[in-house]
Amino acid sequence: MNLMAQLMTALLTIAYLIASSVIAYVMLNRFTWCGRASWVLMGIGFMVLALTLQVIAQEVPILIVVLIHIKEVLIGSASSIIDLVLDFVKSNIYLVAIYMGLMAGVFQEVFKYLAVRDRELKPALYIGYGFALVDIAFAIASVVMSLLIPVSVNLDIQYQYIAVAPIISLVGLAIQPVVSFLFHPGSSMLLRAYQFMNKGLRGLILMILAHAYMDSFVEYLDSAIVLGLINSSLVIFISTIYFITVIIIAILIFIGGFRALSILMGPKPHN
Repeated sequence: MNLMAQLMTALLTIAYLIASSVIAYVMLNRFTWCGRASWVLMGIGFMVLALTLQVIAQEVPILIVVLIHIKEVLIGSASSIIDLVLDFVKSNIYLVAIYMGLMAGVFQEVFKYLAVRDRELKPALYIGYGFALVDIAFAIASVVMSLLIPVSVNLDIQYQYIAVAPIISLVGLAIQPVVSFLFHPGSSMLLRAYQFMNKGLRGLILMILAHAYMDSFVEYLDSAIVLGLINSSLVIFISTIYFITVIIIAILIFIGGFRALSILMGPKPHN
């Protein structure tokens, strides 16, 4: 893909993500209850804190591997360090995927739990929206970074996935804001509802598991593609399972959270 095509694709992607964020906010205000900027900003702040600690925790296994092989690292080059990390991921791909997903679930859902705790019921929806906004901001940042810092890909692996990669990327891009703006607000509402019923820990565990499933799945899929561990036909099959299941989970969690808060607030939740 030439530079102009890459630039146009990036601009369209960013425009889609921004438009999705605006549409999601408008729809939430129209079909649920009106939000406040302070609630959204609170969600953004807690999500940034969660991601900061999450990233640190997710790098711990890699740091341990580097320290274990510190002699090889000191006498080797940057490429040798990368090879060391890739070999570790390849040998432990399932454990790495589960760990990465679990860390995402733990940090994001715990901070979400803290963000909605002891507050009124209505803010939970828009605190979750703030969490989702940070998700979208990171997606936009990754698009920009892909233009500024091209990633070198093994040509054999690139050729293997050349037919399916655009399809998977397009579908993944299309559903990302849908999942984010359903899951984060939905889990925020469910967490607050469970807290209201004095079952906060149960709700937190359920949300952590749901979040860990989604992130572990995509972590495995991304790593397996980068390392060339699965063929293109299997990539399509696994990706289809992933897309379907995460959409279903996000929808069910949003519906469950909205219904729970609506019941707790009474028969007329709209302002």
